[in-house]
Amino acid sequence: MPLTLDAGGSEDLGTGFGALLERHGRAVEFAAGTTIYGTGDNDSSMMLITGGRVEISRTSSDGRRSILTHLGAGDMVGELAAFDGGPRSADVVAATLVRGLVMTRGQIGALLQDNPEAALGVIETLCRRLRETSAMYTAHVLADGRVRLARLLLHLSEKWGEPMPDGRRRLSERFSQSDLGDLVGLTRESVNRQIREWEQDGIVARHGRGLVLSNPAALLEVAGGTE
Repeated sequence: MPLTLDAGGSEDLGTGFGALLERHGRAVEFAAGTTIYGTGDNDSSMMLITGGRVEISRTSSDGRRSILTHLGAGDMVGELAAFDGGPRSADVVAATLVRGLVMTRGQIGALLQDNPEAALGVIETLCRRLRETSAMYTAHVLADGRVRLARLLLHLSEKWGEPMPDGRRRLSERFSQSDLGDLVGLTRESVNRQIREWEQDGIVARHGRGLVLSNPAALLEVAGGTE
């Protein structure tokens, strides 16, 4: 699974490696609802997402599922198993129709041996992601639910936000209130209550089955000035 909730695109693993994946990857397609990688699987490939959205989750021993993140076009998925050869640590499911480019661990190893600069870029990026993940975990533990939800909506807006003529930003992907709650450790009822409050304050609005950030600056203030 990705090392961070804010995984980047192909350039985030080093321009050289991203180019190698785009050049040598095998094109694949998964229908919505398909499990791409399952927890415990020994498959050690990785994928560059070229279209669609995937959901990454874990299930506890008591059967409770927690959504870790959603990734979209330009994001890498599956790199840990591809680099260390270990079993999958999370479930990766196609939330929509997903297209991607896949490479096996063997292919990746051979290509990186022949391209040491790309290998160094991968190492540097993975170290940076680990630092970012540590910082994000600390912020998640310390912040209250309202702040966590505000930060999440800002993050989703950066990744999937579409500017509207009036300056608002609409989320192009639909996330249910259950999805939002799982991502920040809140119940669906708590998310619904907070969104209703922000609707009354003119901070967010519903647009069909999706959300619009009506006042991103106010949401940023709720988030403490950082995402």
